[in-house]
Formats: sequence, C-alpha cells, structure tokens
Amino acid sequence: MHAASRTSRPGAAAAAGPGGLLAQVRRLELVARRNVAGLLPGDYASAVLGGGLLFHEARRYVPGEPARRIDWNITARLGEPFVRVHQEERQRDVVLAVDVSPSMHAGFQAVTKLEHAVELAATLAVSAVDAGDRLGWVLFADRVLELARPAGGRGQLFRALAAILRHTGPWRRRVEESDPRAAIHAIEGMGGSRYVVFLISDFIDHDVPDDLRFLRARHDAALLHVYDPLEYEGVGPLVLDGEASEGAAGRQPLPRDAGGLEEMQAFLARAAARYRMAVSSFATDRPVAIALGAFFHRRRRMRR
Repeated sequence: MHAASRTSRPGAAAAAGPGGLLAQVRRLELVARRNVAGLLPGDYASAVLGGGLLFHEARRYVPGEPARRIDWNITARLGEPFVRVHQEERQRDVVLAVDVSPSMHAGFQAVTKLEHAVELAATLAVSAVDAGDRLGWVLFADRVLELARPAGGRGQLFRALAAILRHTGPWRRRVEESDPRAAIHAIEGMGGSRYVVFLISDFIDHDVPDDLRFLRARHDAALLHVYDPLEYEGVGPLVLDGEASEGAAGRQPLPRDAGGLEEMQAFLARAAARYRMAVSSFATDRPVAIALGAFFHRRRRMRR
C-alpha cells in the first residue's frame, strides 16, 4: 500500500479542528520518518550542499600548496605568504515551495498529486530537521498562501507539517492555475544569503518562468515534478475531488493537451539545464522513498 494512502485526505483533519489537525500532523510525520528510514544513510546530507564556506583561520603558506589559496591581503599586510583555511557550512537553510492549486487535487491512483506532494514535502522536511538544517516554506496557488522564513528545531517541523495540511483543503474561491512566480518572488523577499529550494508542482500549464534565474543567481534550487501517469494516457479530463473542487474553476488543462509525459519531462529538463538546476519527476504510483532516493543519487553524481 502506498504510504500516503494510510493518511486521511488533506484538509479533513483541519476541518475537524485543532485536535484533528494534531493527529494528522503526527500521522504525516510518521509516514515521512518511514520514508527517511528507507533512504540510504547520508543520502540527504551528501546530495544537499551547505550554503558555502565559512572562514576558519589564516595560517602560513606551506611550499607546494596551490597559489590560489594564498590570501594576498593578509600576505601584503604581514610580509609573508598566508593562506585562508575554510570549513564547510553544514547547516543549510531549506525552503519547500509547494503548489497547492486545484489541479494538484486531481489523481487516478490511490493518492492525488497533492497527497503525493505533501508526503514528498514532509519527507524532505524531516530529513532537513534531522540533519540540523533550518526549515522554511512557501505554499502557493495563484498567489502565496503562507510563508515562513527558515528556522531550526522540532517545533519548526511541526509548524511546517501543520501549515501544509491546513492549505490542502477544499477551495472556496475561483482559482484557475498556479503561479510559480509568486513563490519565486516570495523566496527572494525572504532575504538571507543562500537557500536550498525545492519547488514542488505538477507544472501542468507548462509554466516554468524566466523568473527562475533570480533563484539560481543566489540559491540552490531543484524542480520536483509530481504527476499522475494516467494524466498522459488519454483517460479523460482531470476530475477533481467533489469537495476539493467546490468553487474551483471548471476543467483544468491536461498535461497531454501540450504533449505526452516524455515531452513534459523534456521541457522541464531544458528549463532546468538553462538555469543549471536539478529536476526530477515523481509519479503518484511510485513510493516516495524510492523516487527520492533515486533523486538524491542523481544529484550526488551531478555534484561530483
């Protein structure tokens, strides 16, 4: 059974009140921890780099060392060659940007795209907090619904999972599409030096905006494409869950309207290559732990 299928539908606990939300957060964390346990040791840490290098100390130059390590300012001041010694900054600022727009409620598997995205985001959140990283999030549809700057600790993990679950309930107003630009500019507005950003969406309208260049200029970003395989098999229009679609805007555009799965993946690959970002597709009929492990493996190979 798919791990997420053991959890209740997104939004159900939130509608039941604080007690229901707390129970659903605990169930979601349990599913995420099972996924993390299924990853190879060090998968997350080795695939997600730190924010850079921190200056540690200056010491005298040792003959034979690369000249590029010489700190010429200190050398000029002291009259003999010195090199700068750095240490890797291991605590990272991780930001999860999750698309919760109406098209994400669709699906023909045991779980919807949104439920799969929630499990994926939760697994990344648990991995980040367990590694000692700071966690932030942006939840968006056609606008930003909630934003939190990165912070550390178990309390931040609980707040992240609760926020995601609160915003995955039924839509009560007209929303036609998601807008990744809103999330991108919100992340830019957070400030901070460097983030590790995971942008999770179905990218159903083929909208990977040029604004990604702003993310890539300062941050380490990855595009995580969540899809239902049957969306590309000609089974008919996407049908939103009855409760979730209340007040939503009619028929959502089908991925196959703009081509098949291979074309979608090729489109995302071109966009990722253009901005030197990682990209990976996550099918709703494939366990999150397996797909995420494969993503980390590819990312680690790219780093090397």
